[in-house]
Amino acid sequence: MSFKRISIDDVNRMSEEQSIHVIDIRDPQSFAAGHMPKAVNINNQNANDYIENTDKKTPLIVVCYHGHSSQPAAQYFAAQGFEDVYSMDGGFEVWKLNNPVEV
Repeated sequence: MSFKRISIDDVNRMSEEQSIHVIDIRDPQSFAAGHMPKAVNINNQNANDYIENTDKKTPLIVVCYHGHSSQPAAQYFAAQGFEDVYSMDGGFEVWKLNNPVEV
């Protein structure tokens, strides 16, 4: 299995049309300062629990700072059995310019 890259506009469209999961792989301090609505902060300590307890059929969007680190992370989650995995181009730094942010 492999991941796909997705634009921020396509993430917004997808979230309006269906249920999605969003995971944010940035450090906990950056996540706490602001993140995408309903995003879950994933790191080495909680990744296995997330993998074991999350529906692998629901599309999974992986977010990092700029859209680079999310690509190998997305590949990892695809290899763990998630069926529809995306790396969000531009990352949170571009997301926050024109989209809602939770703190």
